[in-house]
Amino acid sequence: MPSDPARLEALRQALLAEATRLAPASLEALARPAPVPADGLRAFAATLLPDREALRAWLEAALAAPRAGAGFAQDPAGDLAARLVTALLARNQFLPVDAREEGRLAGLVAGALRSGAGALATARTEGALAVALAAVAEAFRADLAGFVAGLGGGAAPALREVVSAEYGPELQLRVLGLDAGALLAPVLDLGCGTEARLVRWLAARGVDARGVDRAAAPAGRVQRGDWLTVPVAPASLGTIVSHLGFSLHFLHHHLRPGDEAVRYARRYMELLRALRPGGTFAYAPGLPFVEAHLPPDRWRVETTPVPAPPPAAPGAAALPWYACRVTRRA
Repeated sequence: MPSDPARLEALRQALLAEATRLAPASLEALARPAPVPADGLRAFAATLLPDREALRAWLEAALAAPRAGAGFAQDPAGDLAARLVTALLARNQFLPVDAREEGRLAGLVAGALRSGAGALATARTEGALAVALAAVAEAFRADLAGFVAGLGGGAAPALREVVSAEYGPELQLRVLGLDAGALLAPVLDLGCGTEARLVRWLAARGVDARGVDRAAAPAGRVQRGDWLTVPVAPASLGTIVSHLGFSLHFLHHHLRPGDEAVRYARRYMELLRALRPGGTFAYAPGLPFVEAHLPPDRWRVETTPVPAPPPAAPGAAALPWYACRVTRRA
């Protein structure tokens, strides 16, 4: 099996299918203990038994000496952890999953895979293997619930659904008040989404556009990474866009205790310094507590009203809700 990419890909797809089937309906449900019926894993166990020894040997070798970022065949725990991060962020976009936390998650996945390899070494029948795999799945679910609940140091309820969406490129540009034909290149989309719709739409029209997102699969113009740490050279970009991305998270952390907002403030200024003369950082929602302090002789600030969502709680004051364009003066 280790030398057969097609069979390894089939195994990866089978693992992902089982993970999807066993996944709780919500993050809140993840915290509630739930048994994993062994009968539901019999079919999966049956697919593993014929290659039991080869599969176990491959798993043990790959887990003992993983090649980070090399894909499922050579880094199964890292590959599955990256996909799990994408699934978690789809449930709660504010989860603070950086490279360090993803490494911790990969460690949990590796532990579950090692337990699975142990089950392959001892189980001799479909039924016995299904029972062992059910125990592995239950233990991993408990570990995952603890991992998610601990994100952010308990400053906010991590086991809460805060979904995000992929918006059409023309809608994003309209909300941000941008004309695709007048964008100064190169363009960087911060939080481009897993589908990188705006990046691909602009590239198809001849615009030099790239994107970065924590949940994106790296491919061509799209980089998987954290917008707080991805390198941006001074005066290297013509346009930076972030529709319901960077500034939404900045606002979120600004309203929470802790020092995460400071990291966003520093990054905001780094992004402005990354603009070429005449370049624009366009984002929604606006950040009035930052924009009011930008020197007008260096930055031109323009806003576009956006229909405001209702307050989060009855009687709470509505936050200013608008798109903003900050342009570096020549």
